[in-house]
Amino acid sequence: MFTERLNRIAAAGTADGYVRILLADARMLNIKAKPHTAELEEVCLSPGITVPDTEAWENEDSIELWLAGQSGGGSVYLDVPVEAVRDLIQEHGGEHADQDDVDFPPVDYQIHPLHRDGNYPVHRGTQRIGRIVRRGNRWQVLARGENQWTGNFPGPEEAADHLLELADIAAGRVTTAEEDLRAALAVHGLTPSRDQDPAMYREPQTWLNIGPGEGGAFPEEGAEPYVSVYLRDPDYTCEIAINRPVRDSDEWVIVFGFGEPDEDGPVEVDGRRFTGRDTRALAAYIADWHRNPLAVRAKALAEHRARRMAALIAIGHLPA
Repeated sequence: MFTERLNRIAAAGTADGYVRILLADARMLNIKAKPHTAELEEVCLSPGITVPDTEAWENEDSIELWLAGQSGGGSVYLDVPVEAVRDLIQEHGGEHADQDDVDFPPVDYQIHPLHRDGNYPVHRGTQRIGRIVRRGNRWQVLARGENQWTGNFPGPEEAADHLLELADIAAGRVTTAEEDLRAALAVHGLTPSRDQDPAMYREPQTWLNIGPGEGGAFPEEGAEPYVSVYLRDPDYTCEIAINRPVRDSDEWVIVFGFGEPDEDGPVEVDGRRFTGRDTRALAAYIADWHRNPLAVRAKALAEHRARRMAALIAIGHLPA
């Protein structure tokens, strides 16, 4: 019998409060837990629920039940193993189909119990789409068929959402931002090159480069102007991604790069910003740059120097 709600509680925790599990026989559990735990801090049982006389249930507490949002009697147990609570739920017919969705809204995946290897398998229906694991205070994912843990997610729900997104991409149900932008640039005769920083233990960074030469190849440092473009969620400003689907909240980031004879590396300045859904407008903007990159180079460099001068004046390093 699958205890979906208990699995999610054990993985995500309950913050500083309690989360209810309604049982199939209409009785109730109120649970308090830390994230990624094999033992639940508090398990508050509604009247009519009895527990076996085992070590798992030996730590009964007299805490006032109203703290857990429960009234009318019952009992409270501390530090109860998740597996003991799972057995109790199954004795009462499992979890009720109608649960309070405030804490854990319905999702299209199922987080399975903690595996002995320390990770949680994630399924969509009967198909396993990958695994999630907690490292420190962050979560990572291992998609099905992959061999490297990646990601930097705040909780198991966000990590599982990402696995679901990767499964949709692999199955061809959705397209990635890279595929969308490549198609839009192809209309203008441009073929970008893909670059990435597959850093371990954090979100891999992926982006596209467009150069003025044939095929849009990425130039060496100090060479002709180029454009780098990637997608990010404004709420997650350190993201640099091109290998996931576009979301309504996204924005495209454009970086103009060009080498200076007296500098070791390229100067990079930001271009215009576009919403995630404005892929065609973004492609047209890049095409305009591609037709006259030297003009863009001069304008971007002037704007870059003006911003640097204003910053130095603001901090008093230059006179106003």
